Amino acid sequence: MFHEKVEEEYIVTQMGTSEGTQIKYKKGDYWYKKDSRGKEGMAEYLVSKLLTFSDIEPAGYVLYEPGYINDIPGCRSKNFLQEGEELVTVYRLYYNEFGKDLSQVLAGLEFMEERIEYVLRFIKQSCNLDMRDYLKRVIMLDMLVLNEDRHLNNLAVIFKEDHFICAPIFDNGVSLLTANQSVNWNFSIEENVKRVIARPFCGSHEKMYEYLGNGFSLDCQAVHKWLDTELQSKEKEVLEYQLQRYEKKGILM
Repeated sequence: MFHEKVEEEYIVTQMGTSEGTQIKYKKGDYWYKKDSRGKEGMAEYLVSKLLTFSDIEPAGYVLYEPGYINDIPGCRSKNFLQEGEELVTVYRLYYNEFGKDLSQVLAGLEFMEERIEYVLRFIKQSCNLDMRDYLKRVIMLDMLVLNEDRHLNNLAVIFKEDHFICAPIFDNGVSLLTANQSVNWNFSIEENVKRVIARPFCGSHEKMYEYLGNGFSLDCQAVHKWLDTELQSKEKEVLEYQLQRYEKKGILM
């Protein structure tokens, strides 16, 4: 748990396709984000820690640490870019090439499958990069943790020297029913899970997962052992609920 004072000079404003404008801080080798609508920092921490028990390589996801920024709860993560590397979101990549809003282009396609394949073809043609396995990992994770904010600026590639690679999984704060716009805590976790709206290809995480397939495996025994050591929170409770749910379905072993 960190405590950091971060002056306004370190603010980085990022315009995107999420709801509103997100303000982040870049100080030294760390990015900082304050909680704004819920316990996003706690969600980032739990989701990224969950991935340490997966078979995804450590370079495939960003680790978040919970803490306080100017005495306000939030999280931080280390800058994952090396010198000379540039992060390019799928949204910006498409806009730079065609001058169009990719989210609007996808909305004009009738079927989810068309939208997914359209983006995969674009990335292949533009970056000479097969992004399917990356999407499998992201969509499976989003399904497990109920991420409502996987917009097209939260999918990205890295330009490295003369080629592109997939970016690590990042920005999972609107997960575990914290800060989710669809949540109403007058209802149970079970009822709230039914209200979650997925992105970016359709409103159902499970439909996207069923189309793309399994993205990774988890050591569920180790995950439950870890969660037993975490302080009780609504976010932890939701994660435990989701793990048990998909274990029963046979998706997690």
